[in-house]
Amino acid sequence: MFGIGGALIATPLLNTILGLPPLLALATPLPVAIPSALTGTITYYRYGLIDFKSAKYILIGALPANIAGVYATKLIGGSGLMMLTGIFLAYVGITFFIRGWLQREEPPRPDQQEQQRTTLLLITGAFAGFLSGLLAIGGGIVMVPAFIRFNHMKMKKALATSLFCVAILAIPSSLGHFQLGHIDIRHMLVLMISAVPLSYLGARMAIAMRNKILERAFGTFTIAFALYFLLRQIM
Repeated sequence: MFGIGGALIATPLLNTILGLPPLLALATPLPVAIPSALTGTITYYRYGLIDFKSAKYILIGALPANIAGVYATKLIGGSGLMMLTGIFLAYVGITFFIRGWLQREEPPRPDQQEQQRTTLLLITGAFAGFLSGLLAIGGGIVMVPAFIRFNHMKMKKALATSLFCVAILAIPSSLGHFQLGHIDIRHMLVLMISAVPLSYLGARMAIAMRNKILERAFGTFTIAFALYFLLRQIM
């Protein structure tokens, strides 16, 4: 529904509700993003909502940084990664809350050069790729705001393009975390069985909703969820 693959939301739930150790909770949902993101991508593709040109530059920047992020997890403890996950959730939620409730949509800026947009997409891709590896997320939580801000995409197109990138980025991240022993196969399979059909439903719901409603729902839900998770880490 929100073009993020779902791993960022699943990690806090696995850690706080099921009690998985931080590193297993971090990486176990990541492989689930591959089939679930592909399911959502196919739905968006049928409506012509994916911007493949922007996705190309994102992936060029993201793929090399992705591997670096995976192995950077060895430098940060599991509890530190959980706190980073919660803080990042809160930041993105606030960004979308402000945009959805307080700001009007900005028209495309004619003075923004094609080269400038390309550079911004490459930088965004590198940042999204590194975070995808470090926090075991698809990277959509970075890409969606970037697509809207730099490419002035409508919300639905940003979600669709992001989800396409998530499906590809999750592959090297999953392989790296599996090699490090951060993935619980049993929990991964259970997540996969439930996530794939509901990913299709989420994409169909997003297509039917207005852009502003999506932004408001995204921001409000993410802030609430981040606060809950951070409080659980502190207490």
